[in-house]
Amino acid sequence: MAYDRAGTGAWGWIKAVGSQDARLRRDWRERDSHLLTSCWFSKHPRSLRAGDILAYYASGWGTFPALMEIAADDVVDDTGGHPIQGQRWRWKMEVRPLVTLPVDEAPTLSEAGIDPLRVRRQSHIRLTTAEFVVIRDLILAGASREVQ
Repeated sequence: MAYDRAGTGAWGWIKAVGSQDARLRRDWRERDSHLLTSCWFSKHPRSLRAGDILAYYASGWGTFPALMEIAADDVVDDTGGHPIQGQRWRWKMEVRPLVTLPVDEAPTLSEAGIDPLRVRRQSHIRLTTAEFVVIRDLILAGASREVQ
């Protein structure tokens, strides 16, 4: 589903990364570092724009380990596909990290008040402003604890 983006400003999204079968690794910031510069989609992400914020959702862990900003509007048809999950995830966008956390120390879906059924089998999901603020604040609180 594509949204009309005329004059709407930046939006917040949940972006699933990893899966139950191919979970992010505990040290994802080193071993899955490709996710710090790019994110992949199974379908062309027509509604996403530069400046939008992605709350990465680590599917296999049930946590939100990062806030990422979409760096450019360009969507690349990456014929090689995702480095781990391959051709199914061939649409790629450039991102930059805003805040990252270890997956096992990140806030959970439950803490964010997001229904697990809502994120099932979805590559990305638009958040309301209130939902985004809750997730953002939980991730920032986790980052604050990590640096203490």
